[in-house]
Amino acid sequence: MPSRHSIAWFILLMGASATIFFFIRNEDTLALNTLFLTLYITVTIIYFMRIFYYLDNRATLNEIYFFSFANIIPLAVLAAGLIFPFGSQNPLVTFNIDIEPAGGESILRITLLSILAFPYLAVSTALLIRSFTRYKFIRLTAHSERGPSAEWTAIITFFLFGCLFLFVGSLTQDLIGLLYGLFFLFSGIGFLLGR
Repeated sequence: MPSRHSIAWFILLMGASATIFFFIRNEDTLALNTLFLTLYITVTIIYFMRIFYYLDNRATLNEIYFFSFANIIPLAVLAAGLIFPFGSQNPLVTFNIDIEPAGGESILRITLLSILAFPYLAVSTALLIRSFTRYKFIRLTAHSERGPSAEWTAIITFFLFGCLFLFVGSLTQDLIGLLYGLFFLFSGIGFLLGR
């Protein structure tokens, strides 16, 4: 059976080839979208296959690898809307929100990028909540015997990535990014006060 890295490298090679082909044909939008999807699928295969490997071997996911990438990847996916055409083309849902005191209107969208970021956000939320119920520390490597406190790691992650999701969500006008930013911040405050 091929390893997760073999599958990921194969998809990366195919996607890079397709991207170059579309650039040569002067189809820049299609080339950029292909590049984004290639990178997303490659990272997703590596990340989720590692999760399945850990679960198959009955290992816990209290490793900094899972905590960090479960937040960095969706942040990068949402921020990709500023670079790749994927984020600005054909939003799935658009909300027009009137802001009375400012006298203006804000447009928030749910795009395909929001949907692609959601599995990572769900994994991140599950891992952060498990930090308070199951883990005592977070491993720095797969074989670490000690590490930083799981509770404090989760609280800091809630605050740090809450602010980052709010910032990226406001830049890209992404509703999921803004909602998760607020959810993370309020969760951080709640868990900090509940300690």
